[in-house]
Amino acid sequence: MIIKNKGMYLETIINNSISILDENNGFIYKMPINNNIISINNNIITARLKRNYFCDYIGLWKGIYLEFEAKETEKDYFNLNNLKQQQFEKLTLVNKNNGCAFILVYFHLYEKIFFIHISELSNIKNKKIPYQYFKENFLEINFSGINFNFNDIFNHLINYT
Repeated sequence: MIIKNKGMYLETIINNSISILDENNGFIYKMPINNNIISINNNIITARLKRNYFCDYIGLWKGIYLEFEAKETEKDYFNLNNLKQQQFEKLTLVNKNNGCAFILVYFHLYEKIFFIHISELSNIKNKKIPYQYFKENFLEINFSGINFNFNDIFNHLINYT
């Protein structure tokens, strides 16, 4: 299976979930991609991406800073190389400063979303993490196909703060 807009399915689910988040408890924002426009020719825009210092999403929940990355895979494993070094370093820094840092991984083959706290990634030796390992070791996020309840994640985060 080839994913045309890789990463957009999970981001759509997350964006839908953000729209129903109770703002009295917290908020989450999608971070824009920084770029330099190089040229515009016949409605074709050529741009170069700048280094982004934030991950996909940032937010605040009951006074705790959140930052997380959304990843997808069409394989029966997730390759840790999909998480860029700067993203891993940023999430680790957030965690060291008492924030909550995690990634959400969506498996297209199984239509499942998993939550992984950044501290759990440092113990993994294999770069290719099989789906079965996710099922046995990480929190599966229940979702309706169009959104999920962030409270499932937030309640799980209590174990890490």
